[in-house]
Amino acid sequence: MTSGASNEYSFFLSKDGKTIYYVSRPSAGGSSRRSRWRGGDGESGSALHSIGLDGEDQKKIADGRFSGLTPTTDRKTVFFTDDDKLRRLSLSGKKPEPVKFALTVRVDKRGEWEQIFEESWRVMKYRFYDEKMHGFDWDDIKARYKPTLAYVGANEDVYDLANEMIGELNASHVGVGGRPERSLDDAYRTALLGFEMEPGDERYVVSHIYRDGPADKEWLDLKAGDEVLSIDGQEIVAGDNYWKLLNETLNDYVTVKTARAGEGEVVQRELRIKTVNSLRNVKYEEWVENNRDWVEEYSAGRIAYLHIRSMNQSSLRRFENEIDRFWNAKGIVVDIRNNGGGNIDQELLDILERRPYEYWNSRRGSRAAGRRPHQAIAGPKVMLINHRSGSDSEVTPQGFRDLGLGRIVGNPTAAAVIATGSYRLINGASIRTPGALVATYDPTQPHNYGINLENYGVPPDVWVENTPQDVLAGFDRELEAAVDEALRMLESGRWQYEPEPAAGDGPPGSK
Repeated sequence: MTSGASNEYSFFLSKDGKTIYYVSRPSAGGSSRRSRWRGGDGESGSALHSIGLDGEDQKKIADGRFSGLTPTTDRKTVFFTDDDKLRRLSLSGKKPEPVKFALTVRVDKRGEWEQIFEESWRVMKYRFYDEKMHGFDWDDIKARYKPTLAYVGANEDVYDLANEMIGELNASHVGVGGRPERSLDDAYRTALLGFEMEPGDERYVVSHIYRDGPADKEWLDLKAGDEVLSIDGQEIVAGDNYWKLLNETLNDYVTVKTARAGEGEVVQRELRIKTVNSLRNVKYEEWVENNRDWVEEYSAGRIAYLHIRSMNQSSLRRFENEIDRFWNAKGIVVDIRNNGGGNIDQELLDILERRPYEYWNSRRGSRAAGRRPHQAIAGPKVMLINHRSGSDSEVTPQGFRDLGLGRIVGNPTAAAVIATGSYRLINGASIRTPGALVATYDPTQPHNYGINLENYGVPPDVWVENTPQDVLAGFDRELEAAVDEALRMLESGRWQYEPEPAAGDGPPGSK
């Protein structure tokens, strides 16, 4: 027999019932490739072993991962996969060898497309979070869309058809997608230098160097205003299509020849720049650091700024590190604009709602350094949202409001909040299946359900939106409003933010 793939060990019994064959797995500490493959009794590598029922005569037969271990009927040979390749091993002690095979598979494409359509409909029928299907007749919707299957001619067509059908539900976090009918290889990959150029009188001129990007190195000493004479040995003049050169580079390092006007002479230099294939992260980090520098200057160092890129574990770790970095700030702006969601709202709100309660100070230590808890912001908190804050980055500001942690600035969120998962279809495609309601807590309502956040859109306390002119001018009106709100709260005299008293009420703690 074989154990399930999720078990820690795969094992089976010999035909005479006297010997157990089993696979040892890497220990928890064996994280490196070397440790995963280090075999031997008592070691952390993965291997196939044998041992008698009496616990005696333990042997290691061979190293390997032995995924999907399957013995033959006579228990003399086992088949398994290793690095996604089928292999065979004789239990007499020989080394594993690959299994070469060929087969022909005939696929009924029409049948497969019908299966994808039917299964997409069925999955939504039984897994959708609202058993009333948002008030729509799901059977009738299927009857209207299914005749169109006769005109489907590719995988993409049936995905589109299923998505049109599912779209009738007017719900977020849904959709069918998967492998295309034909996979196309990338024609080229562009080598990016990490700076922008604009045409000058005769040559291209460096107009912007991305912060901490490939060209932002002290030893390169590239500056805005430098002329670019050639790329990868090819001379260029203003107006040339230099992207073609960057699509055809031979290696990661590209030589860029530049010229800079000096004192009475023009200095030419050749710079070796290690290119990248994407500037997405570089541009993002530059945007965050520029925002942080602006907030630092605008607030005279009183307000901290951080941006949460996604609601995933790596973003949570970064958030925790930055809270540690700015713990002594007098206030903070938590920016979750352009955040597509995830599932870390509980952890984020847990940190944001912490309040100081004690000091543990040594005789010579900093007074502030002894504050407990350390990982918290004691001053006013502002959360910055926009129409591209979706899913869990809508759950978070709503929880932020309901817990009374601070003020929300920006414009309403995307109104797309359902807890979702996915289900695999017959051809390897998948369908997103929103299976759980997300509602606020309200003890005055049945089941304590308050507002259903789907199609809601969390509104801000202070409404502000960047205009196209703001974007062109590089001015972040939303960020300015968020910092202004944090400063206003700070100047109100409250160190730890508390909700505004109702009309006629005195200050907190008064009678």
